[in-house]
Amino acid sequence: MRRAGLPGQGPLARLLARLRAAPDTHLSLAEVTRLVAGTGLAASPRDLLRQLETLVACGLLGRLPSTAAEPVFDTVPEPHSHLVYEATAQTIDLDVSPETLLAILRQALAERPGEVEILIRFRGARLPAPSP
Repeated sequence: MRRAGLPGQGPLARLLARLRAAPDTHLSLAEVTRLVAGTGLAASPRDLLRQLETLVACGLLGRLPSTAAEPVFDTVPEPHSHLVYEATAQTIDLDVSPETLLAILRQALAERPGEVEILIRFRGARLPAPSP
């Protein structure tokens, strides 16, 4: 927290500790609200969203690209890949090598043609150079 320029104690620090102790690493705003209810961290959804966005902006939480109506936060802020199953709304972390990730993609495309959608997100401000 201090490296991010935030106080090491207080509501933000307690919120981050509660999120990192949660059994799931991918949480919607509604899930975060339920998670903190009755813990003394409860806040209005608007205030809670502001706190979560502060943690994202400081690199202490991630935010998943999502088609859900509300944002989905990731308690693992380091870059990693995800598998998202729309039918069950399940998101799985893939902390694998680039070679393993490519093997997983090849297998998914071979086994479920027409059912796999791939999203590539580039972090940072620099855009990749277009291919010729």
